[in-house]
Amino acid sequence: MEIIFRICLFIAGVINILPSILAFLPNKISESYGIEIPNSNYELLLRHRAVLFGIVGGLMIFSAISKKHYSMAVIIGLISMVSFIILLKMTSGKVNPELHKVMKIDVVGIVVLMIGWVVYRFG
Repeated sequence: MEIIFRICLFIAGVINILPSILAFLPNKISESYGIEIPNSNYELLLRHRAVLFGIVGGLMIFSAISKKHYSMAVIIGLISMVSFIILLKMTSGKVNPELHKVMKIDVVGIVVLMIGWVVYRFG
């Protein structure tokens, strides 16, 4: 059952690490999130956000490969994905379709991660 968990953790890690590419392709940020970046301050914050995704996803992938730090990787991954969904739901204005797509991807990541964790812990 551990192998199923490790595969799920790896998949969730890939889901989290993919947006880190935007740190190096700032012209793709607007397209990916369906937003206009009004100035370099916003660009810096969004690129830094991409780096943080790389850290979260990298930790999850490292954990899946090395068989270490399972609990920490799951908790950090869940905090990252669940917090985006909560913050999206707390937003008072209308959120664009691209950000709803990000939310749906996070839901997939959460489901994959939780299936793996439950199989590992209780299977």
